[in-house]
Amino acid sequence: MINFTEIQQFNTVAFDHYLRLPGYSTSFLKKERGGIAHEFVMTDKIRVGSIVDAILTDPAKVDMADPNFPFARNIAIKIKETFGDMFKQFIPQVSFTAIAEHKGFKMPTRGRLDFLLPKMAVIDLKVTYAKDIEALIKFMRYNEQMFLYCKMAGVTKAYLLVYCVPTKKCSVHFIDCSGDSFWWEEKITMFGTYDAPAEAEAEAPLKIIETTVKIKYISPAQPSLDAPPMKPNNDFLNGK
Repeated sequence: MINFTEIQQFNTVAFDHYLRLPGYSTSFLKKERGGIAHEFVMTDKIRVGSIVDAILTDPAKVDMADPNFPFARNIAIKIKETFGDMFKQFIPQVSFTAIAEHKGFKMPTRGRLDFLLPKMAVIDLKVTYAKDIEALIKFMRYNEQMFLYCKMAGVTKAYLLVYCVPTKKCSVHFIDCSGDSFWWEEKITMFGTYDAPAEAEAEAPLKIIETTVKIKYISPAQPSLDAPPMKPNNDFLNGK
C-alpha cells in the first residue's frame, strides 16, 4: 500500500517555479532508463497541445505570434464549446508536492494538473493524433499520472478531457484511482530512501563476550583441601 504524506498544494505558481519544486514527476519516471531521462524534444504536435492547454488554463501566457496558435485556438474553441460550463467549477493549474511511502521507502514527488474539482476529482486535458484513446492511455501511462494527482488531491476520481485531431471530436475518459499502483510501488522502491522501523533501531546490537577460565593444576600427591580425596581407578591401574 502507498501512503502520501507532507502534501502541499500550490494554486498560483508559474510553470517554471513548479519545475523547481522538489520531487520526482510522472513525466521523468515514465522516460527514465537507469535513472536517466532522455532530453525532451518539442515537436509541433506537442506544441499545439501546450498552446491549447495555455489558452484554456492561463490565457495571459499564450504566445499568439506562434505559428501553431491559429490551429490550437480552433481546438480550444471546440473544447470550450463542449465542456465550457464545467470549467467554471475548476481550479486551473494546481501544483502539488508530497512524500510517497511504500514498505519503508520514501520518495519525494511532484505533479501539476490542469484542473482540480475540489474534494471530487482531478481533470487533465489531452490533445492527441491517436484514434484509439484507450490504447493511448495505456501506452502513455496516463492512468499512473492521474493516480498521483488523485492521491495528492485526496480524491479517487480522475477524468481526461480528450480532443482527437483526426476525428475533430471531444471525449471524456474516466480513470478510477481508488486502488493502488504496482508501477508506483516499483518506482518508490527504486528511487526512494529506506527508513528503518523505529523498533529495529532501538534494539541493542549483538555483543560477543569473551571469558577466560583459569584452571589450577592440583598434584595427586597434594589433594585440594576443598575437594574430597581422589579415589584410585582400579581398572586403570590393572591396565584395563
